[in-house]
Amino acid sequence: MKEPAKGAIGRATAVAEGVAAGVRRRQREREPRVLLYARPGHPRILAPGAKGQDRILELAEEMVALADTGEGATRRDRARARRATQAQERETRRAARARSRAVDAATEEDE
Repeated sequence: MKEPAKGAIGRATAVAEGVAAGVRRRQREREPRVLLYARPGHPRILAPGAKGQDRILELAEEMVALADTGEGATRRDRARARRATQAQERETRRAARARSRAVDAATEEDE
């Protein structure tokens, strides 16, 4: 077995190996994974290139695309629309309460 290099070259080699390992880990983490659940709470990762993995990934992408086009292009757009609707509803309720108070006040003055 070859002995690792010593000195500056050895340290530089160790740093380069560490960086390369980190890059490989990040690339692996970015690859889509398919989790299959045979029983609740017991996931199994479908190996990359396994039979049916490509079809499952295609279906998952279609499902995500359909969900995104529901009320807006993105989750953020849907959240903004929901907040705007809630703000309008609050304003409508406030205006209705104000009208009700005005009617009550006018009724009391007439008595």
